[in-house]
Amino acid sequence: MRIFLFFILASFTLTAMKGQVNPPPSFELGAIGGFNFSNVVGADVDNNGLRIGLHLGGYAQFDLQNKFGFRPELHIFSVKGTSSGGFRTIYMDFPLLATYELAENFKAMAGIQPSLLLNARVDDGRGKINDLIRTIDFGFVFGGWYQINEEWGAGARFVPGISRVGADGNERTFNFNFQLSVGYRFM
Repeated sequence: MRIFLFFILASFTLTAMKGQVNPPPSFELGAIGGFNFSNVVGADVDNNGLRIGLHLGGYAQFDLQNKFGFRPELHIFSVKGTSSGGFRTIYMDFPLLATYELAENFKAMAGIQPSLLLNARVDDGRGKINDLIRTIDFGFVFGGWYQINEEWGAGARFVPGISRVGADGNERTFNFNFQLSVGYRFM
């Protein structure tokens, strides 16, 4: 009788535990690209114009439990700067984003974005000015992503810079970027 009661109790316990187990986290990989609408802003900047550039790279999405997720990205190149004076910078961006599913197929994103300077130039005759620009740039990221279907998605994000652009640190100028992106999920 004790063995029978043990098996009954064990089966109820296992059934209850099975209901508590969360499904395994989902994982996806994809490509991402789109337009940057950037500017350099701050107290030491006068009348800058908007520069339109491109970004291209890839992403991984790890969906965790309770609608939360983590999305690291790598933008192989991301053109930023300002149209005033022909100031153009090209960075490699590494967005590290927390995601939260607000509705079916729509995720809010927030995180940080370290960036590595690849090239900086001005069209005023000086040409390359990498030595005048900080090699590492940091910004916050706020935005959203809408998954249109199984493969395609689209997103928008705002990336205000939090580190000064100039290498000497005396200028109070910051990158200011808005991105529109499309993505294609491979898996």
